[in-house]
Amino acid sequence: MKRLSALHRLSAFRQAMVLLALFSMISVIAWGGTYWLIWSEMGRVVDARLAERMELAVSALAAGQPLPEPEDGESIQLTDDSPRLGFWTDPTQGAETRYLQQQTPQGIVLVGENTERYEEMRHIVSTGMQLSLVGSLLAAGIAAVLMAGQAQRRLNVITGGLADVAQGQLSKRISLEGKDDLSMVAGRINLTTARLEQAMADMRVQSSNIAHDLRTPLARLRAEIETSLNALINKDRAVTEDDLGAALEQIDRINETFDALLRLSQIESGAGRSGFMQVPLADLINRVKDTFGPVIEKTGQHLSIDVAEPASVNGDPDLLMQLVANLVQNALRYGATGQTITLRCHKTLLSVSDEGPGIPFQERERVLQPLYQRETHRQGDGFGLGLSLVRAIAELHGADLSLADGTNGQGLTATVRFQTNRQDVNPA
Repeated sequence: MKRLSALHRLSAFRQAMVLLALFSMISVIAWGGTYWLIWSEMGRVVDARLAERMELAVSALAAGQPLPEPEDGESIQLTDDSPRLGFWTDPTQGAETRYLQQQTPQGIVLVGENTERYEEMRHIVSTGMQLSLVGSLLAAGIAAVLMAGQAQRRLNVITGGLADVAQGQLSKRISLEGKDDLSMVAGRINLTTARLEQAMADMRVQSSNIAHDLRTPLARLRAEIETSLNALINKDRAVTEDDLGAALEQIDRINETFDALLRLSQIESGAGRSGFMQVPLADLINRVKDTFGPVIEKTGQHLSIDVAEPASVNGDPDLLMQLVANLVQNALRYGATGQTITLRCHKTLLSVSDEGPGIPFQERERVLQPLYQRETHRQGDGFGLGLSLVRAIAELHGADLSLADGTNGQGLTATVRFQTNRQDVNPA
């Protein structure tokens, strides 16, 4: 009983039973209809033959001739019984007999035919149909059970793989042969698991980076407080404004790090889509030029603007401004002295180039990770979140971010390729 209950809980088994029941119902209806058609056709043939023999008998009587001789299994006679016109069957005879009776001036003509052979044929057809039906249902049942078992085994492989993943084995992959829907589901699960594994790895890296980047300001904060406390206790020196200012500076740095991480998390969650509108890239370039142009010139660097057929993109204007601002700030912070920062916009393509040392090819993917800083930059004022924010904002807007060498192989070029709006596409 428990085994039957366990089988009933399996979806594959229940589906197989439903299909078997449906096949049984259709088969019974089909075989029943076939049997009825065969039996009806047999009766029609007998009645047609009786009608033909009756016509011959009536014609013979009308011509003053005797009734035609009956063939084997037939009977033709005149009777004085009360009329029972039409076709009828008399099962009181030794074998079932089909009759046709008709009133004529000469009397009542009764034509009969023994239908025993048709009854035997009907019995043979009925028995054959029953055996065929039982065999078909038995074969269908066995096939359904085998197919259900195979499907359930494949489902068990998937559920077993999911159970391993749930226990933390993110490297587990589900292997199913074939190209059916279950194989597609297994492939989707493997893809999701791989992304989850990568996300967990990124989280571990980010956690390590957070701990590494916060260790310095926390250590400085503790050193400042400890120094001031020792001076106050041992040297009876009051805490000065500079002491508190240095401590507050380290606290602000920690707060800025967490604020930047929260901002990145909000962008990656897609929260900024509610403010999307049509943003002309030309207006965005002008805002960047007005905001950063004087700052760049004051540092002894130069800003070059190259705009050609700027398009409009669907997005959040503030986030897009932050995207370009981060790229310009990175170029300003890590570029060479007296360099020219080039801001280009061609249709939906926007890029920022500098003339600094650039980023080696093998590190370009890593610098897009949150809180990752190259060793040459780790002692600076950045948090390693600038390019991470740029990529998050780009992905929010359905754009692609790529890093490449700058002009003439010098420096770095960050390029953002936005999707083309339909209204920006000129009809052919």
